[in-house]
Amino acid sequence: MHDKGFIFRSFSLFFKYRPWKLITLFFITLVTGFSQGLTLVLLIPLLGLLQPQTPGKSNGWVDFLNGFLGKIGIDVNLKVILLIFAVCLITVAVLNYFKSMIQGTYQQEFSHHIRKSLFYKIINSDWKFLNGKSKHSHIQILTTEVPKMSTYYYFYLDFANKAIFILTHVVLAMMISVSFTLIVLATGMVIFLLLGKYIRRADNLGSAGIKNFRDMLKRIDDFWLSVKIAKVHNSERFYYKKFRQANDRMLDIQNGLTRSKAVPALLFSIAGLLTLILFVYIAYQILHIPVPSIFILILLFSRIFPQFSTINNNINTMVSLQSSVRLVLDVRGNLKIKDPDGENESVNADAGTGRRVKITDKIELLNVSFSYEKDSEPVLENFSAVIPAFKITGITGDSGEGKTTLLDIIAGLLEPSKGCVLADGKQISVNPTAWKQGIGYLPQDSFFIDGTIRDNLIWDTPGQISDATIMDVLDSVNASDLILRQPQGLDTYISNYTYHFSGGERQRLALARVLLRKPVLLLLDEATSSLDTKNENSIMELLHALKKKMTIVLITHRTELSGYFDNVIKL
Repeated sequence: MHDKGFIFRSFSLFFKYRPWKLITLFFITLVTGFSQGLTLVLLIPLLGLLQPQTPGKSNGWVDFLNGFLGKIGIDVNLKVILLIFAVCLITVAVLNYFKSMIQGTYQQEFSHHIRKSLFYKIINSDWKFLNGKSKHSHIQILTTEVPKMSTYYYFYLDFANKAIFILTHVVLAMMISVSFTLIVLATGMVIFLLLGKYIRRADNLGSAGIKNFRDMLKRIDDFWLSVKIAKVHNSERFYYKKFRQANDRMLDIQNGLTRSKAVPALLFSIAGLLTLILFVYIAYQILHIPVPSIFILILLFSRIFPQFSTINNNINTMVSLQSSVRLVLDVRGNLKIKDPDGENESVNADAGTGRRVKITDKIELLNVSFSYEKDSEPVLENFSAVIPAFKITGITGDSGEGKTTLLDIIAGLLEPSKGCVLADGKQISVNPTAWKQGIGYLPQDSFFIDGTIRDNLIWDTPGQISDATIMDVLDSVNASDLILRQPQGLDTYISNYTYHFSGGERQRLALARVLLRKPVLLLLDEATSSLDTKNENSIMELLHALKKKMTIVLITHRTELSGYFDNVIKL
């Protein structure tokens, strides 16, 4: 709880999402809390009617109700009080139902909204920003921390509900005995303050839990990334040990969180019991409060005092989840992308509509400079080059000379610090969506998703693509046999793709996927490096034929491919 301003910052995000629904929820809570307390107070005249009356003495609550209802012509009797009592109970039950429904849907809708908004911001961030971020961190935030954030706000609401509940019951208890109520409140507050160390402990455990969960997630991912090496090296023990250590730490953290909630609950229960026994004795022997009033005070006490324990538990939980909320808020703050507007927002709205930049003459790089950090040595400086349309341009040079950086600048992933990139005389930065829509990009390391081969081939290609078209493109890259040998053809489901196909097979399939986009500019980053000579020459012959339809830029370190180049950029 060291950052007091954090509570208001976090709540402002929650309140901005459908505030009227939140206000309605608080209003229902207020009415419910008052109704529940009023129902208990009505027991006093009810018990007063049932209790034998002592001559010369009257029950104040019975007299009050008689006077109030007498003005509208209703006599106080057992039937009237029972009817009012029943109406109050039914009203409370109905209000609790609506409160539960509103609160539950509000929590889930908020979680859905934040997760959607956050993923929208992530995927629309620029490449330079995303390239330096942890995959595990963002997976954890979207799948684990966002639901925790929703839980945090649930306890936030529950905390407010309990506070309103206590307030309404305290007002009603004071109508019976002010001194009794003040002593109960003072006792609860003293115990609450004495248990502050458990709240501070929950904050530390919450932060430790986030770090440890990320470590555990990484241990799982490390094994899958190197599963073949792990099996060959017989190093399963190594991976198991790493995971077990993270898992054991997680157990210790979770047990610590459980203790930080259970101990205060136990102390509140013991203190409440002792306080109740003491106050019943004082009320009856010293203050001489009537038995019906003592009975109602006991009921009010049994409702008020446990709320202190519940509030302490809520605060404990909220504090343990604050690190998760901070993490989500920090990521949102770092992603300088506006939230999506409405429910039918689209990312890159022009994608798939056919709008793309056409290259009929050339691509020009004019005095381009670029460095990854502000004060670091530039990778490119005052660099100029021409890439003719419908030709194959090879980019060559030693490792670290900036070949991939240059390709990323051409692709529009990186923005030069100086200079510009022109396509037929127009800057590509003017309409980056249309520019990227016309690009087909093939990196050195191909990727596939868990799914059918068809799903993988038409992964991000807009429009409907027939199986016949897919097979034609596969045949053009000498990959149709990979499908024909599968028992279910294009419907074959693949997972852990790295070991389903060889490196050369994966690259041919990846090239087919890129060609299905029908790009106007094809960018290949060492895309043939994993192919044998025969398949590499076959791909180069295909590219030679394709240059009639598109402009091709190829990074390679193999000098033997220079015969296929119409143009060379040497770095």
